[in-house]
Amino acid sequence: MKSIQRFFQLILGCVLICCMLTACQKDSQTTATEDNKTSEVQQEQAENKETENNETGNNPTEEAINQENTNNEPGSVTEEPKATEEANGGNEKTNLIEDQTFEVTLKPFGKVRFESYQPDAEEPLADVTFAIVKDEEVVSTLPGVFENNIRANEMFNQVEAVSFLDYNQDGWDDIIIICSYSPASGPDVGTGYSEVRIYSGSEDGTFTFEEELSNDANSALAEKTIQSVKGFIGVGRTESSVADDVSFQHAYVEYLQNAEEEDPFEGYALIYLDDDDIPEVVEVGSFEAMGCKILNYSNGEVRETQLNRLYFSYIERGNLLCNSEGNMDNYYDLVYSIIDGEMILIAYGYYGAEDNSNVQFDEAGEPIYVYEWNGVKMEKEEYEKELNAVYDTKKAVDGYVWGELYSKEEVILAIEKLGE
Repeated sequence: MKSIQRFFQLILGCVLICCMLTACQKDSQTTATEDNKTSEVQQEQAENKETENNETGNNPTEEAINQENTNNEPGSVTEEPKATEEANGGNEKTNLIEDQTFEVTLKPFGKVRFESYQPDAEEPLADVTFAIVKDEEVVSTLPGVFENNIRANEMFNQVEAVSFLDYNQDGWDDIIIICSYSPASGPDVGTGYSEVRIYSGSEDGTFTFEEELSNDANSALAEKTIQSVKGFIGVGRTESSVADDVSFQHAYVEYLQNAEEEDPFEGYALIYLDDDDIPEVVEVGSFEAMGCKILNYSNGEVRETQLNRLYFSYIERGNLLCNSEGNMDNYYDLVYSIIDGEMILIAYGYYGAEDNSNVQFDEAGEPIYVYEWNGVKMEKEEYEKELNAVYDTKKAVDGYVWGELYSKEEVILAIEKLGE
């Protein structure tokens, strides 16, 4: 009986073993099938990728290089940066002073762009530079004031004004520039001053820095503006004649007849201050404090300038008048010029005792005075030199002769006769 049970157990065990082997074989086949499918999919993707690369001209190696170069490492292939220095004399466009850069017409170039550039930040004493550009090429540069364009002890602040004109009437445009500077060291650090540059143009397009004329203007002018510089160098002096403009007579006569006077004038005189043929009228006060008044005609109007006290001199047709007066050990020289139809103060000087209630005297018995020209203190000899640099006292004549003044009726008649 036991033998029969063992026989059936043996058969059952064989059956179980066969079932297990069959199951393992099916799993192996399934896995192989899935692996084959995956391999086929990957192969198909690779083939598609290869086909795509062949069509676009790319290859995996080039793509990898381009991917790496997006970090701009050495050897990368990137767009070239735009040039920051163009044909502008080596100046970087980032240094361009835009509010002092202009599109202008200059002889002999025609239409050009005048460009102003900030100095090199690495050199604290470097100066401003200027270039003239036509068709994006520099055709002329303005020479600097100092050698290598490096200043002695001043730092550039700003370009204050630029003007284009033909001041010397040679047919080629000239340039006036006003810049401001501050001392780089010394007791005046933190202060500032303006400086005039005058450049004369030429037929070949080069510009010459007129050093002597520029220095004279800087020395003479108290307030440095384009107008005052033009007046100093003689720009704006008209050459009109009585025949060209007879309306000044009517304007003067109407002004004199209708003027309201608190105090009557002592008398009148006619002078020729600028170089046209229209006179200026002098109204002479009847006492010192009343002073003199200068009337000039411009653009259909009579304009008046009040002088201090009674004395003044002028350079006939030289467009310069000096009001030199004072009292009680305080004196002045005020220099005027007619600019754009108005009398403008272009230079001034003061001298006198520091304390006029206690005037000091030198060994020769002369009062000890302090002299100041355009705000700068100096010795008497230097003061006189600065005054004569602006106003040649040897050419000056008195503004009037006290005993030879016109009455109002006489000056009106004299003005009316100018048209005959």
